[in-house]
Amino acid sequence: MTLIQILMNEPAWEEKLVIPEKEMPIRISYMFRNELCTIIDVDEGKRSVNALNYTNHFLKKAFGDNEHPTYEDYEEFLESRCFPRTRDKMKLILRELDLPFYDPMMIIEKTEGRMAEDDFWIRIER
Repeated sequence: MTLIQILMNEPAWEEKLVIPEKEMPIRISYMFRNELCTIIDVDEGKRSVNALNYTNHFLKKAFGDNEHPTYEDYEEFLESRCFPRTRDKMKLILRELDLPFYDPMMIIEKTEGRMAEDDFWIRIER
C-alpha cells in the first residue's frame, strides 16, 4: 500500500525509473553490484554525452552531482575506471589484455571497468 500511495502522490517518480530508448551509438550502464546507477549515452563522432542517474546517492553517480557532463567529463570518467596511463610496466598489462595501446574504452571492454576492492562496473552496448 505504501508504494502505491507514493506513486499516486508522486506520479512523475515512476517516469524516472523508465529506461529510455537508446538514441546514440554507445550506451554505458554504470553499475554498483546489481544496481543500475547511471546510464550514459555517447556519440563519439559528435562528441555528445547524455547521462541519466537512477540513484540519489552522490557517490554512486558516474559524474557525481554533474547532471550535464561534457565529452571531456566522459573521457575523464572512462580513464578513472582504468589503471593509470603512468603505471609502471603498463606494456605488460596491455599485452595481458591483448591490446596494442592504452585506450580507456578498449580497456573497459576487456575489464568491465572493474577496479580492485570496489563493487562498481560498466556494461557497454553498441
